[in-house]
Amino acid sequence: MDAWDAHAAQRLAEGPLRPLDPPARMEWTQRPGIGPGAEILGDDLAGRRVVELGCGPGHNAAHLTSLGAKVTGVDRSKGQIQRACAHYGHHGTEFVHSRALGYLTRESERLDAIVSVFGAIGLDEPSKLLGACSRSLGRKGVLAFSVPHPQRTGTIPVSPRTHDRMTSLDGTAATVDRWDIDPAAWVRAVNRAGLLITGVHNLFAPADARWPTTLLITARKP
Repeated sequence: MDAWDAHAAQRLAEGPLRPLDPPARMEWTQRPGIGPGAEILGDDLAGRRVVELGCGPGHNAAHLTSLGAKVTGVDRSKGQIQRACAHYGHHGTEFVHSRALGYLTRESERLDAIVSVFGAIGLDEPSKLLGACSRSLGRKGVLAFSVPHPQRTGTIPVSPRTHDRMTSLDGTAATVDRWDIDPAAWVRAVNRAGLLITGVHNLFAPADARWPTTLLITARKP
């Protein structure tokens, strides 16, 4: 099971719909406790406007809310938004059922940070979504996203566009397009969108994995 499949399985195995306390830490990989946490978004998130693209069941969005940020979680899956609302809606996190590109296009308020954890970035065509992220961020705004590492099986795919079979919360299987591109190509795409790279992290989850499983990239709006 690769990083993408493991994260998808985790999202589907969330148990009954019930209120939960926000997680104590933000996770960027499919395994807890590996790599940085929310600190890569800045030292003080209190009052900052943050959007998570592809929030799934809302764990990371809820954690950021617990740090004082004003957070909106966006997901194109209605089932995931229902789950996120049931888990964390009572903590003040806003959850919106929408495609990421459509949400950013409609949103007029400048954002302090945009995050995506195995979420919309990587599932939508990179240049369009990264461009929308850049336009939505205010000056010095932060973009941070993690995707399955293209080298997780030992070789980088020949074609940057791959296909995944995934199962939705209602049990329906579907094929999902994914852009599986190497770190240098991601850096170029982020730069073309008008953002400055601040970090490229090759994370191993589990820690003893032979190849990096997660690629975490951070950038800033000039």
